[in-house]
Amino acid sequence: MNNDSGIICFQHCDNKNIYCINIPNSCPICKICIQDQLTIPIRVPYPFVRASQQPCSIVIKPTRGDFLNNYQLLDHLHIGVTNSRGTVISYDWNGINEDTDNWQRCLVVFELNDNCWDTQWDNVLTDLVKNNCWDSARYDLTKHNCFSFIMEFIRRFNGFKRSVNRVETKENFTELYIAPTTIKAYKYIYLYRKIVENSYYIYNQSSKEILNT
Repeated sequence: MNNDSGIICFQHCDNKNIYCINIPNSCPICKICIQDQLTIPIRVPYPFVRASQQPCSIVIKPTRGDFLNNYQLLDHLHIGVTNSRGTVISYDWNGINEDTDNWQRCLVVFELNDNCWDTQWDNVLTDLVKNNCWDSARYDLTKHNCFSFIMEFIRRFNGFKRSVNRVETKENFTELYIAPTTIKAYKYIYLYRKIVENSYYIYNQSSKEILNT
């Protein structure tokens, strides 16, 4: 199943970008029929992925609902890590969870991109989940949560010393990886919601750039 919302961008007059999912019969700006005068539409890159297709990655999703329909900037996020088979390992009030079904539209904040480290990645994860500190009874919303699990994984995985900027705290990781990814994705979310509301969205500045890239 392809989850891509299918947002496209085209220009017709004034070099203004018009975003939509279904191309209208007439231009929303000048109201002229555009079927024979349409520039080649460009597909807006879809930022969300199925975690099962993103092995050896760190992924995030909203704690409640999904990105497209529910998420607002600064909402709580749930974070997990995929093994080399694409199974998401995460920690919450139920303890350690292993699944892919609930991670169909998530964001990748870090991807290993080096097969030489896959075995160590899996070994670190396997050892980490065996630690009884990840028991459900020890879960604490602010002090011992899903982010704590990821930070301990980062601390143990030596590959991060080479492949990731220096990460020592949750604040470091948020600033370097989570914040840039979510802010960029929110531009897509904004476009999607405007299109759902009005059938199209007009970027009112002349531009040759796609709004969310």
